[in-house]
Amino acid sequence: MTDAAAHPDADEGRPDERLAYRGVFTRMLVRPEIGAVIGSAAIWLFFWAVSEQFGTAGGLSGVLDVSATLGIMAVAVALLMIGGEFDLSSGAATGALGIVTILLVKDIGELGGAGLNLFIAIPLSFVVAMALGWYNGTVVERTGLPSFIVTLATFFVLRGFKLGFSKLTIDNISVGRIDEGRGFDFWHPIFAGVWNRNEHVWDTRDVVYTIGILLGLALFVLAVYEGNYLRKKQMNPAGLLMFAGGLAGTGAGVVLMHFTDGISNDVLSGAVIAGSMILGLIGVALWRYEPITDDNSIHLDSRVLELAGLGIVVIVVGVVCALVVDVDGQQTILDRLPAGVEWLITVAAFALAGAIAWRRRSGGWAAGSEQWTVLFQAVRAGLVGAVSILAFMFMTTEQGLRAILFVGLSTTGLILLAMAALRARKSSPLSGSLILALNSLVIAALALFIQAESGHPKFRTEIFSVMMFGAVLVLAWALVSSRCQQRKAADHDADRLSTLLSAAGLVAVLVGLISRLLWTTTAENDSGVAFASFRMSILWFIAVTAVATFVLGRTKFGSWIFAVGGNKEAARQVGVPAAKTKTQLFMIVSGAAWLVGLLLAFRLQTLQSGTGNGLEFEYIIAAVVGGTALTGGYGSVLGAAIGAFIMAMSKQGIGLALWNSDWRFAFLGVILLGAVMANNFIKAKAEAVR
Repeated sequence: MTDAAAHPDADEGRPDERLAYRGVFTRMLVRPEIGAVIGSAAIWLFFWAVSEQFGTAGGLSGVLDVSATLGIMAVAVALLMIGGEFDLSSGAATGALGIVTILLVKDIGELGGAGLNLFIAIPLSFVVAMALGWYNGTVVERTGLPSFIVTLATFFVLRGFKLGFSKLTIDNISVGRIDEGRGFDFWHPIFAGVWNRNEHVWDTRDVVYTIGILLGLALFVLAVYEGNYLRKKQMNPAGLLMFAGGLAGTGAGVVLMHFTDGISNDVLSGAVIAGSMILGLIGVALWRYEPITDDNSIHLDSRVLELAGLGIVVIVVGVVCALVVDVDGQQTILDRLPAGVEWLITVAAFALAGAIAWRRRSGGWAAGSEQWTVLFQAVRAGLVGAVSILAFMFMTTEQGLRAILFVGLSTTGLILLAMAALRARKSSPLSGSLILALNSLVIAALALFIQAESGHPKFRTEIFSVMMFGAVLVLAWALVSSRCQQRKAADHDADRLSTLLSAAGLVAVLVGLISRLLWTTTAENDSGVAFASFRMSILWFIAVTAVATFVLGRTKFGSWIFAVGGNKEAARQVGVPAAKTKTQLFMIVSGAAWLVGLLLAFRLQTLQSGTGNGLEFEYIIAAVVGGTALTGGYGSVLGAAIGAFIMAMSKQGIGLALWNSDWRFAFLGVILLGAVMANNFIKAKAEAVR
């Protein structure tokens, strides 16, 4: 008998070599919503940069107001899409179910009116919503017809119902007023309550905001470190002292920055914060993580140098574009270009995109019939590139183009540098750290360039501070990665601590952000700060997203949703009630439509027959942008909520940036296509390193 057989518990706790271990970043990248998170940050930063009002509390209240009703439906539609079905009647249902509630409270003497109290009408309209969802699901399951066809028919029925009843009732496109119903005063705050920010003064708000943001970011960083590096068997107390000193120094630097004025003091406090952060993070590494014992010399192959060099070139081009594009008024670019120049740009974009596709697809001229396939793909890529360039030129102002070029090229360059660091890391940790340090220097240089070229305070202070903070974090990561071992196996204790730190960091950040959004200060009110209000629909949006996230990720019903969406017949064979699950998903969509219908009815106090028509496509777009697969079996309701936020930012941002709003649907189409491509790319890259 072997030792392993004699001692079956000897290998307990040792990772199964048949299971590939995924690092912390790989686990983050394979999440369905990661593309939406990155996209939302990029779009928010872009519109914040080109608009004065977008980044204010008033601008954000408008974005949240739009995303609330859109997001409630997007979450429900995402659940249905993960289950492998579509509901094209979801948009029309929002208006129809709100109209049903209004008809139930209208006076009996009027055509269609039931004269009911709202305490009775609201539950009855909910029953109607459940019946609608049950009908859609039952017809799909009993007939075997695609849900696309069944719900499209329901869409036209609901659309005809809304228009027909409104015409019969008062010969108009509206059906009456819900505020005439008994019990309106009780239900109105629940569905249409408003928090007026300027009426709530809290002068210590900024202290809570600063502490919450800094504490949350610190906890996030520690969580990433704990999830990435290999724990020591014996902790080093000297590292703990360094960590404590770094925390104290960082706090002192923040206090110094907030209570002193002048450029010299800002430089001093910034240096104190940067040095203390690096000291603290190195202390954490010395305290908790195993040092590298293998070969750690520098090895940079030609591909690493190519990626790094290309990244720097792209960033330099972005800087040059920011310097040469003149910002004069709000004219579009084509208004100022000489005749014929746009065609030269089109040809250049066509040639560049086509050449990239050609090189990527074939690596050169292919033989036989394959050459025509490669040629077709290159031409198609060229056309897409040319059309995209012209579309942005028509849509944007000169300031918008300048922001697009600089932010887009700089971000692309930094991504190329990050790819170079990942490739260099495969040769040795020190090689990867060297490229990471270069990345840090480039970020710092871009921050200094922005501060020097911009006259606006939000660029000279806010963006500059954030970028320098990021540069310090990247530099600290480079230093720690050069000496600490990354984990190559699961560590449940470390993962549990990492999860707790992440959750605590999220709570701290949310506390800081909520305090900044919901309260004002005496100084802000005295300065005439823009009015901001937050509606009850936002709380409903948050609640629906939280419940749906829990159901999808933590319950048996959530597992059934993934199962029937991935393979319905296989799910049925293992005991999943596939037909019942899908019918319940249709009922969830109808229930969400009922809620949105009430939110709209109580806010507007009347509804028109066209309410909701056509919005079903926006719900689907939000779900897809959030990482939900059109084929079913994969997705995230949290991603759908973020997708709704992205679409709301786009709608509001285009107007606040003074762009031509006639092009907003083209912008949404670009976002949809870009999100799907980005999600697929990120997922493929993450899966490739498993």
